[in-house]
This record gives sequence, C-alpha cells and structure tokens, in this order.
Amino acid sequence: MNRLLATLFLATSIPAAADPSRGEIIYKQICFTCHGPTLDGGIGPSLKDQYWHHGSSPSAILDIIDHGVEGSEMIGYKDVFPELDRLALRDFLLSQQEGVREMIRSIYPPEFFKEKRLTPDLFKTVESTSQTLLPENWIYMPRNAVGVIRVTAKVHIQKPGSYHFAIRRLGRTAVYFEGEEVHYSDDSKPKGDDFNKALDLKPGSYTFEILHTEKKSHSYRFHGTLTGPAGSAAKRFPLSGRSLQGNIPKVIVAGPEVKIVRKWIKDLPPRALLCLLPNKVIVAYNTVDGSILKAWHSAEINQTPSLPDRSQKQSEINGTEIPESTRSILQSSNIQFLGYESKGDEAVIHIVVDGQPTTITIAPKGEQSFTISTKSP
Repeated sequence: MNRLLATLFLATSIPAAADPSRGEIIYKQICFTCHGPTLDGGIGPSLKDQYWHHGSSPSAILDIIDHGVEGSEMIGYKDVFPELDRLALRDFLLSQQEGVREMIRSIYPPEFFKEKRLTPDLFKTVESTSQTLLPENWIYMPRNAVGVIRVTAKVHIQKPGSYHFAIRRLGRTAVYFEGEEVHYSDDSKPKGDDFNKALDLKPGSYTFEILHTEKKSHSYRFHGTLTGPAGSAAKRFPLSGRSLQGNIPKVIVAGPEVKIVRKWIKDLPPRALLCLLPNKVIVAYNTVDGSILKAWHSAEINQTPSLPDRSQKQSEINGTEIPESTRSILQSSNIQFLGYESKGDEAVIHIVVDGQPTTITIAPKGEQSFTISTKSP
C-alpha cells in the first residue's frame, strides 16, 4: 500500500466515538459566529461544501479543532474543552457532511496499464509517481501531467435512494464502490460493453475509487458526477473540476432573496454581517455595537483573494459606496447579538438591547438604497 494512503487509513479508520448532540451544543455556542448557524460559512469558511483546505478526514478536522489555524481567527481549543467535547464537536461536523470528501489522487506510469482492464489489484504491483490530497475533493490533473489516475475518496450520503455514477465516455474508466465494481467504460470497445450499476444507498459514509486513463491531447478531460434520487431536490455531487489553489474568481452576487453572509472583508471589522439585498445593495452591519458600518450599491462580494488560503485573507466588496450610509441605529451600549435570518427580500437580525429582545430589519429601497426598521415587544 502506498505510504500516503496507509497513513490516512491508519489515522481515520478507527475514530474515537463521542456524542454529536453535545458537539452541536458547542457549535451553537462558539463556532456559529464565524462559520454561520448552518455551517455555510461567514468570517470562516463553509464547513459543508467540498473545499477543505486543511483536509476533511476525522483526524484532520480534530487537528484543526485542537490547534487552530495559524494566521487566522481560528484558535485551538485543546486547552479550552476536554477531549470528549472536542471529539463530540468533530463528530457533529462529520454528521452534517454531504458529498465527496478525503479525496486522494495518485498518478501512475501508463506503460504498465496498456490494453488492460483497470482493477484495484492491477495497481498493487506498481508504484505511483505522485500522490496528492485534493482539498477541493474533485478530480483534476496538473498541466503537462501524463499517467493513469487512481482516486480514492469517501462520499457522505444524507438522502436515501438510488444513486449512480455518470461518467463521460472517454478513454477507460472503472469505478469501485465499497470494493465492488459499479462502472466500467472503454471508448475503444462497443458502447454495449459498458457497465453501470445503480446503488441503493442509505444515509452514511461510503468509500469509492475511480481508475482512469485516456489518450491525452492538451489536457485530461475526465468528467463525472455521482447523481442521486430523481426529483426537484435531486442530488448531484461533482467528481471533477478545476483547482481552486489559484486565483479563480468566486463571487457572491444578488439573487431574488436576500443573502446574509459573514466574511472577513477588507477595511471592515471581522465581525461584520453583510446583507446582500436583491437590488444589489450590500449593507454591512456591526454585530458588536448594532451600527451600520457602510453600504454599497451595484455591489457584489469578491471572495477570490481569500480562496488560495481558505479565508485566511480578506475578501473584497466590488461596488459603489453609498454616501452617508454609516449610522447608529440604537441608543444603547448594552447590545447582545443573537443571530439572523432571511425572510424573502429582508434581512432580520435578532439582538437584545438593555435586556429587551429586539429585531432589526434591513430591506431594499428602489434600485440603490435600503431601509432599516427596529421592533421590540
């Protein structure tokens, strides 16, 4: 077994058990302020998407909980919570995962695999030329790379039902799921010889591997998805994409409903709450003192600067600043931030002012402005 695969297997095959419900309590007390109430991200990265810069295995997640991330606001909690609590937090995070995780790409010299059916056993007698943990958890190849690809990964399933692998018919591709061959295609053979098996899956974590080779022209063109139960809420987990380690733009733009995000933004305090209204107005709310920090029209949130280091650098606001938008909303210094929610085109922020529950509502006004209203019982 290759060294990296063996190390990760030993580190993740026997995780310690803990109570995820206890972990959920800790998350709602501590972690939500940076990662959002639903783990979708804010000042810190999303803990539900496929991109895990520091690794998505149980041991990697626990290491971040214990030791934090140098150069970011993520501190270590090894000296704050007992071990069982930290394990409970890790297990809660794992229980919320959906999609592909822990993906490792190995590249092998192509000569040994010519005209042979790709099977896991075939790779046991050949040493790989490289092994890479893919933080994006989708398959891509380095420029100018040549070789046969072997990818091992896990997939977390939340919705039960029938799943299948949809693989572009290009070159030779084999997919093994929990050790069983569930897909094989070879574009040099009749299409009727291809094999693709549906999978009846229950919620849980599963292992799979993809073996692939093709005649390279300019770059590898492997493309695939794991597709779930049909219907309006059909699940499609991408298996291929581009590396996010470079400066590939990723921008949050306005939609038909308000978007509320917490991002570390240039020239704003790290606890700012960004309300992106449907009229493309962004309002930055200060969760510490309840004031409006700034506002922009014709605006969007550019996350590109933060991607290479997974939110350890600041994102930016692209837009035109609205004059005199900075203002105080409440005449009190005793303000406690509780949380926020989206209601159609309005952002609703829940706070406590001098012991009284209060809501602040931020709504669009015209094409380039916004309104603010407060309500107490």
